[in-house]
Amino acid sequence: MILSVAIWLLQDFVQVLTMGFMLVPEFFLLMLTYGVVTGSLRPGRISAWIWFGLYGGIMWDLRWASSPGISGLINVIAVMAVYTVWNRTPLTGRSALLFAVLAGAAHFLSGLAHYLAWAAPSASAARMFLIQQLLGVPALLLLCMAYAFRKTGAHV
Repeated sequence: MILSVAIWLLQDFVQVLTMGFMLVPEFFLLMLTYGVVTGSLRPGRISAWIWFGLYGGIMWDLRWASSPGISGLINVIAVMAVYTVWNRTPLTGRSALLFAVLAGAAHFLSGLAHYLAWAAPSASAARMFLIQQLLGVPALLLLCMAYAFRKTGAHV
């Protein structure tokens, strides 16, 4: 979870540097999904990731949004959805491809929810959303590679 805090801070720093011409990809949410799928699936551990996602989202909203709680809610829903699908998937089906689909969907839907909640429909808002989604792809690929080359005891 310490790495996730560092990623949250990095995401916040990048947001400061790029404010006005792009939305920052949801690196923190991608780390949350990675944390859920790479460890034990016992409920206590998953609830810690859910609470961590809620707190990270609320802190993000207090820093950047006028309505605190939306990012926290999005993070919680994403973590719960990833956990539910991952937990119901047989061990043989838990692959880097499934992780990429789940994390990519979480990133896209989070960006879409933020776009619909805060952006006035315009060409520049759509451009910022597109840049956000495209810049999330390298981070997603890095996490997929890390997942694919994980150690054997990662409960997969």
